[in-house]
Amino acid sequence: MTGQIIIINGTSGSGKSTTCELFAKSAEDFWLVYGIDHFLGSTYPKAYSHGGERSEQGIYTYPVDSNDPNSAWRWGMQAQALKAFAVFHEWVATAAREGCNIIVDHILLTDPPLLQDCIRRLHGLPVLIVTLKPDYEVLLKRVEQRNIGKRFSNSNLNEEQVAKSKERLARLRPWFYEEVYRNTVCDLAIDTVAHTPESVCAQIKARLAEGPGSAVAELARQFAIQ
Repeated sequence: MTGQIIIINGTSGSGKSTTCELFAKSAEDFWLVYGIDHFLGSTYPKAYSHGGERSEQGIYTYPVDSNDPNSAWRWGMQAQALKAFAVFHEWVATAAREGCNIIVDHILLTDPPLLQDCIRRLHGLPVLIVTLKPDYEVLLKRVEQRNIGKRFSNSNLNEEQVAKSKERLARLRPWFYEEVYRNTVCDLAIDTVAHTPESVCAQIKARLAEGPGSAVAELARQFAIQ
C-alpha cells in the first residue's frame, strides 16, 4: 500500500518544522519526518550553499534589483543544487512507494523551479499540500527570536558566522516571503498567527480524513506535467 505524503509549505518562521514534528508525534500510525532544514542542514554540502566558498556552483544569492546592489537578495541555483533537490524529492516519493507515510516541510519556490520538480516527481502519489502563512510583521518578530545553529550548515557556527548568516537571511527574507507564497494552489491554507500548532495539526488530520488532495493534480495541469 502506498504511503501518504504531506508537504508543509511556508517560509522560515511559519511553523513548518514545529507542525511536522508535532503531527508525527501525535499520530497514532507511523510517520517519517523530513524537510528542508534537515536537507540543507545535514545533507546538502555547506560549501555549495549560499555564503559557501563554492556557492556559485550550487545555491547562490544576488540582488533582486540588478541596478541596486543594496536591495533585497534572492536565490539562484546551478545544476548541482537542482540535482540535489531532485534527489530530495525522489527520497520523499520513494518513502511513499515503499509504504511509509511521510510529512515534509518545504519551501515550494517556482523560481528556482523547486515546486515544478516536486510536482513532477510526486505526481500520481497521494499528496496533501498544506501552506502555512503568518502575517509578515509577525513573521519578522518570530525570526528575530530564533537561534541559528545548524541551519543551512553542516557544522556549528561561531559568533561571527552566526552574525553573517543572520544578515544574509534578513536580506533574503522579503524575496522568500513573496516567492514561497507565489503559488496559491494547495489543499489547505492555515494562518499560523490565528492558530496554535495543535490546531494546525488538527486541521491537517481533518483534511486528510476528507479524502485525497487535489492540488498536485491541478499543479501538474498548470505545468503541463504528464
